[in-house]
Amino acid sequence: MGSFISHISKPFTTTGKDSIPWIDLTYTGGPLKASATACIGGKNNNMIFIFGGFSLSANQSFVNQFDSSKQQWINITSVGNVPSDRFLISCAKFDNGLIAIFRGLGGNGLNITNDLWIFNTLTLTWSSSNAPNAPLPIFGYSSVTLPDGNILYIGGYSKVKIFDYMPMNNLPLYNTKTVIWVNMSISGPIPPARSEFSAVLTSDGRIIVFGGVNRIGELGDLWILYITMFQWQSSGNISNPIVKLTLYRHTATLVDNYMFVSFGKTLIIFMLLHTVTYKLFKNLLC
Repeated sequence: MGSFISHISKPFTTTGKDSIPWIDLTYTGGPLKASATACIGGKNNNMIFIFGGFSLSANQSFVNQFDSSKQQWINITSVGNVPSDRFLISCAKFDNGLIAIFRGLGGNGLNITNDLWIFNTLTLTWSSSNAPNAPLPIFGYSSVTLPDGNILYIGGYSKVKIFDYMPMNNLPLYNTKTVIWVNMSISGPIPPARSEFSAVLTSDGRIIVFGGVNRIGELGDLWILYITMFQWQSSGNISNPIVKLTLYRHTATLVDNYMFVSFGKTLIIFMLLHTVTYKLFKNLLC
Protein backbone atom coordinates (compact mmCIF):
# COMPACT_ATOMS: atom_id res chain seq x y z
CA MET A 1 0.00 0.00 0.00
CA GLY A 2 1.13 3.58 -0.51
CA SER A 3 1.70 5.89 2.44
CA PHE A 4 0.20 9.37 2.55
CA ILE A 5 -0.36 12.15 5.08
CA SER A 6 -3.03 14.81 4.74
CA HIS A 7 -2.17 18.20 6.25
CA ILE A 8 -5.63 19.42 7.24
CA SER A 9 -4.09 22.46 8.95
CA LYS A 10 -3.52 23.86 5.45
CA PRO A 11 -6.49 25.53 3.71
CA PHE A 12 -8.55 23.49 1.25
CA THR A 13 -12.09 23.43 -0.14
CA THR A 14 -14.80 20.78 -0.03
CA THR A 15 -15.75 21.27 -3.69
CA GLY A 16 -12.51 20.31 -5.42
CA LYS A 17 -10.74 16.99 -5.00
CA ASP A 18 -7.39 18.46 -6.06
CA SER A 19 -7.34 20.99 -3.23
CA ILE A 20 -6.87 18.45 -0.43
CA PRO A 21 -3.23 18.75 0.77
CA TRP A 22 -1.70 15.25 0.57
CA ILE A 23 1.96 14.38 1.09
CA ASP A 24 3.22 11.20 -0.58
CA LEU A 25 5.26 9.05 1.83
CA THR A 26 5.57 6.03 -0.44
CA TYR A 27 9.33 6.59 -0.51
CA THR A 28 9.46 5.47 3.13
CA GLY A 29 8.86 1.89 1.99
CA GLY A 30 5.67 0.92 3.78
CA PRO A 31 4.25 -2.62 3.80
CA LEU A 32 2.23 -3.89 0.82
CA LYS A 33 -1.05 -4.83 2.47
CA ALA A 34 -4.81 -4.64 1.97
CA SER A 35 -7.66 -4.90 4.49
CA ALA A 36 -5.35 -4.07 7.40
CA THR A 37 -6.13 -1.88 10.41
CA ALA A 38 -4.20 0.92 12.11
CA CYS A 39 -4.05 2.42 15.61
CA ILE A 40 -1.74 4.93 17.24
CA GLY A 41 0.35 4.05 20.29
CA GLY A 42 3.75 4.32 21.90
CA LYS A 43 4.89 6.48 24.77
CA ASN A 44 3.94 9.75 23.07
CA ASN A 45 1.22 8.39 20.77
CA ASN A 46 3.43 9.22 17.81
CA MET A 47 3.67 5.65 16.53
CA ILE A 48 1.23 4.18 14.01
CA PHE A 49 0.82 0.41 14.23
CA ILE A 50 -0.50 -1.52 11.22
CA PHE A 51 -2.03 -4.91 12.07
CA GLY A 52 -2.83 -7.83 9.81
CA GLY A 53 -3.98 -7.37 6.28
CA PHE A 54 -3.89 -9.44 3.12
CA SER A 55 -0.54 -9.55 1.33
CA LEU A 56 0.87 -11.48 -1.61
CA SER A 57 4.20 -11.57 0.20
CA ALA A 58 4.79 -14.64 2.35
CA ASN A 59 7.30 -12.75 4.49
CA GLN A 60 5.02 -9.89 5.51
CA SER A 61 5.00 -9.14 9.24
CA PHE A 62 1.68 -9.17 11.11
CA VAL A 63 2.60 -5.87 12.83
CA ASN A 64 4.27 -2.88 11.20
CA GLN A 65 5.27 0.29 13.02
CA PHE A 66 5.57 3.80 11.56
CA ASP A 67 7.30 6.60 13.48
CA SER A 68 5.30 9.71 12.53
CA SER A 69 7.95 12.03 13.99
CA LYS A 70 10.85 10.59 12.01
CA GLN A 71 8.64 9.44 9.13
CA GLN A 72 10.23 6.03 8.98
CA TRP A 73 9.15 2.40 9.31
CA ILE A 74 10.40 0.16 12.11
CA ASN A 75 10.48 -3.62 11.86
CA ILE A 76 8.78 -5.46 14.73
CA THR A 77 9.66 -9.06 15.47
CA SER A 78 7.19 -10.54 17.93
CA VAL A 79 8.25 -13.56 19.98
CA GLY A 80 6.32 -16.03 22.09
CA ASN A 81 2.56 -16.40 21.84
CA VAL A 82 1.34 -14.26 18.93
CA PRO A 83 -1.92 -14.14 16.90
CA SER A 84 -2.23 -15.91 13.58
CA ASP A 85 -2.35 -13.93 10.34
CA ARG A 86 -5.73 -12.33 9.65
CA PHE A 87 -7.37 -9.45 7.82
CA LEU A 88 -10.66 -7.51 7.71
CA ILE A 89 -10.09 -6.61 11.35
CA SER A 90 -10.50 -3.41 13.35
CA CYS A 91 -8.10 -2.47 16.14
CA ALA A 92 -9.14 -0.51 19.23
CA LYS A 93 -6.77 1.37 21.52
CA PHE A 94 -7.54 1.49 25.24
CA ASP A 95 -5.97 1.99 28.65
CA ASN A 96 -2.26 2.92 28.62
CA GLY A 97 -1.00 2.04 25.17
CA LEU A 98 -2.91 -1.23 24.75
CA ILE A 99 -4.56 -2.28 21.47
CA ALA A 100 -7.20 -5.01 21.10
CA ILE A 101 -7.54 -7.21 18.00
CA PHE A 102 -10.57 -9.51 17.64
CA ARG A 103 -10.70 -12.44 15.24
CA GLY A 104 -10.95 -11.36 11.58
CA LEU A 105 -10.64 -13.54 8.48
CA GLY A 106 -7.70 -15.90 8.06
CA GLY A 107 -6.16 -19.03 9.47
CA ASN A 108 -6.32 -22.55 8.09
CA GLY A 109 -10.08 -22.90 8.49
CA LEU A 110 -9.72 -26.01 10.65
CA ASN A 111 -9.91 -24.35 14.05
CA ILE A 112 -11.88 -21.12 13.83
CA THR A 113 -11.83 -19.43 17.22
CA ASN A 114 -13.27 -16.19 18.56
CA ASP A 115 -9.92 -15.11 19.97
CA LEU A 116 -9.11 -11.66 21.33
CA TRP A 117 -5.51 -10.44 21.46
CA ILE A 118 -4.00 -7.48 23.31
CA PHE A 119 -0.90 -5.72 21.97
CA ASN A 120 1.18 -3.56 24.31
CA THR A 121 2.61 -0.68 22.27
CA LEU A 122 5.10 0.18 25.03
CA THR A 123 6.68 -3.26 25.36
CA LEU A 124 5.74 -4.53 21.85
CA THR A 125 4.40 -7.77 23.33
CA TRP A 126 1.20 -9.79 22.85
CA SER A 127 -1.17 -11.43 25.32
CA SER A 128 -4.38 -13.37 24.68
CA SER A 129 -7.62 -12.67 26.51
CA ASN A 130 -9.69 -15.48 27.96
CA ALA A 131 -12.71 -13.26 28.62
CA PRO A 132 -15.92 -15.32 28.98
CA ASN A 133 -19.06 -14.96 26.84
CA ALA A 134 -17.09 -14.03 23.72
CA PRO A 135 -19.23 -13.42 20.60
CA LEU A 136 -19.06 -15.39 17.36
CA PRO A 137 -15.90 -14.97 15.29
CA ILE A 138 -16.51 -11.97 13.04
CA PHE A 139 -14.72 -9.99 10.35
CA GLY A 140 -15.43 -6.81 8.42
CA TYR A 141 -16.68 -5.16 11.63
CA SER A 142 -15.77 -1.84 13.26
CA SER A 143 -14.55 -1.51 16.84
CA VAL A 144 -14.89 1.72 18.84
CA THR A 145 -13.35 2.50 22.21
CA LEU A 146 -15.95 4.25 24.36
CA PRO A 147 -15.16 7.08 26.81
CA ASP A 148 -15.22 4.60 29.71
CA GLY A 149 -12.49 2.53 28.04
CA ASN A 150 -14.74 -0.36 27.00
CA ILE A 151 -14.76 -1.52 23.37
CA LEU A 152 -17.95 -1.79 21.29
CA TYR A 153 -18.02 -4.06 18.22
CA ILE A 154 -20.41 -3.10 15.43
CA GLY A 155 -21.58 -5.09 12.41
CA GLY A 156 -19.50 -7.39 10.24
CA TYR A 157 -19.88 -10.98 9.08
CA SER A 158 -20.06 -14.07 11.21
CA LYS A 159 -17.63 -16.78 10.21
CA VAL A 160 -20.28 -19.46 10.72
CA LYS A 161 -21.69 -18.92 7.22
CA ILE A 162 -20.66 -16.80 4.28
CA PHE A 163 -22.45 -13.43 4.21
CA ASP A 164 -24.08 -14.12 7.59
CA TYR A 165 -24.26 -10.53 8.78
CA MET A 166 -24.28 -9.65 12.45
CA PRO A 167 -27.39 -7.82 13.74
CA MET A 168 -27.09 -4.10 14.40
CA ASN A 169 -29.46 -4.12 17.37
CA ASN A 170 -27.38 -6.46 19.54
CA LEU A 171 -23.74 -5.41 19.77
CA PRO A 172 -20.91 -7.17 21.63
CA LEU A 173 -19.03 -5.05 24.16
CA TYR A 174 -15.67 -5.98 25.68
CA ASN A 175 -15.36 -4.64 29.23
CA THR A 176 -11.67 -3.85 29.60
CA LYS A 177 -11.95 -3.42 33.38
CA THR A 178 -13.75 -6.65 34.31
CA VAL A 179 -12.38 -8.55 31.27
CA ILE A 180 -15.75 -9.96 30.23
CA TRP A 181 -17.96 -9.80 27.14
CA VAL A 182 -21.54 -8.50 27.35
CA ASN A 183 -24.27 -8.01 24.73
CA MET A 184 -25.69 -4.51 24.40
CA SER A 185 -29.31 -4.22 23.21
CA ILE A 186 -29.75 -1.17 20.98
CA SER A 187 -33.10 0.61 20.62
CA GLY A 188 -34.45 2.86 17.90
CA PRO A 189 -34.70 2.24 14.14
CA ILE A 190 -32.21 -0.49 13.26
CA PRO A 191 -29.66 0.12 10.47
CA PRO A 192 -29.39 -2.46 7.69
CA ALA A 193 -26.77 -5.09 8.48
CA ARG A 194 -23.40 -4.35 6.90
CA SER A 195 -19.68 -4.96 6.86
CA GLU A 196 -16.55 -3.01 5.90
CA PHE A 197 -17.95 0.37 6.96
CA SER A 198 -16.53 3.21 9.05
CA ALA A 199 -17.38 4.21 12.62
CA VAL A 200 -16.02 7.20 14.54
CA LEU A 201 -16.69 8.47 18.06
CA THR A 202 -17.52 12.14 18.60
CA SER A 203 -16.60 14.16 21.68
CA ASP A 204 -20.26 14.39 22.75
CA GLY A 205 -20.87 10.64 22.94
CA ARG A 206 -22.09 9.66 19.48
CA ILE A 207 -20.81 6.99 17.12
CA ILE A 208 -21.20 7.93 13.45
CA VAL A 209 -21.52 4.90 11.17
CA PHE A 210 -21.18 5.46 7.43
CA GLY A 211 -21.36 3.28 4.34
CA GLY A 212 -20.37 -0.34 4.08
CA VAL A 213 -21.70 -3.22 2.02
CA ASN A 214 -24.27 -6.00 2.33
CA ARG A 215 -26.09 -8.48 0.08
CA ILE A 216 -27.86 -5.64 -1.74
CA GLY A 217 -24.66 -3.74 -2.53
CA GLU A 218 -22.67 -0.80 -1.27
CA LEU A 219 -24.27 1.68 1.10
CA GLY A 220 -24.23 5.46 1.37
CA ASP A 221 -26.33 5.95 4.48
CA LEU A 222 -25.22 7.53 7.74
CA TRP A 223 -26.39 6.39 11.17
CA ILE A 224 -25.78 7.80 14.64
CA LEU A 225 -25.55 5.65 17.76
CA TYR A 226 -26.07 7.58 20.99
CA ILE A 227 -23.99 5.68 23.52
CA THR A 228 -25.52 7.34 26.59
CA MET A 229 -28.81 5.54 25.84
CA PHE A 230 -27.58 3.03 23.24
CA GLN A 231 -30.08 4.17 20.63
CA TRP A 232 -29.82 4.40 16.84
CA GLN A 233 -30.89 7.38 14.76
CA SER A 234 -30.86 7.59 10.96
CA SER A 235 -29.46 10.60 9.13
CA GLY A 236 -30.21 9.28 5.63
CA ASN A 237 -27.88 9.43 2.65
CA ILE A 238 -25.20 12.11 2.50
CA SER A 239 -24.78 14.29 -0.60
CA ASN A 240 -21.34 15.45 -1.67
CA PRO A 241 -20.27 17.71 -4.59
CA ILE A 242 -17.08 15.73 -5.30
CA VAL A 243 -18.29 12.17 -5.75
CA LYS A 244 -21.27 9.93 -5.06
CA LEU A 245 -20.73 8.69 -1.53
CA THR A 246 -21.60 5.01 -1.58
CA LEU A 247 -18.50 3.30 -0.27
CA TYR A 248 -17.12 0.32 1.57
CA ARG A 249 -13.61 -0.55 2.78
CA HIS A 250 -13.00 3.16 3.23
CA THR A 251 -11.61 4.99 6.25
CA ALA A 252 -13.07 7.79 8.34
CA THR A 253 -11.25 10.13 10.72
CA LEU A 254 -12.80 12.71 13.01
CA VAL A 255 -11.00 16.05 13.36
CA ASP A 256 -12.81 18.56 15.55
CA ASN A 257 -16.36 18.60 14.12
CA TYR A 258 -15.46 17.20 10.71
CA MET A 259 -15.44 13.58 9.56
CA PHE A 260 -12.95 12.92 6.76
CA VAL A 261 -13.87 9.93 4.58
CA SER A 262 -11.03 8.58 2.44
CA PHE A 263 -10.46 5.87 -0.16
CA GLY A 264 -12.78 2.85 -0.37
CA LYS A 265 -14.35 0.71 -3.09
CA THR A 266 -17.43 0.94 -5.26
CA LEU A 267 -20.08 -1.37 -6.65
CA ILE A 268 -18.22 -1.88 -9.94
CA ILE A 269 -15.84 -4.36 -8.36
CA PHE A 270 -18.17 -5.54 -5.60
CA MET A 271 -19.44 -8.65 -7.38
CA LEU A 272 -16.00 -9.66 -8.61
CA LEU A 273 -14.48 -9.14 -5.18
CA HIS A 274 -17.05 -11.23 -3.35
CA THR A 275 -17.04 -13.93 -6.02
CA VAL A 276 -13.29 -14.27 -5.61
CA THR A 277 -13.60 -14.08 -1.84
CA TYR A 278 -16.17 -16.86 -1.84
CA LYS A 279 -14.01 -19.09 -4.02
CA LEU A 280 -10.97 -18.51 -1.82
CA PHE A 281 -12.61 -18.84 1.57
CA LYS A 282 -15.71 -21.01 1.15
CA ASN A 283 -13.93 -23.81 3.00
CA LEU A 284 -13.27 -21.44 5.91
CA LEU A 285 -16.81 -20.16 6.18
CA CYS A 286 -18.95 -23.25 5.78
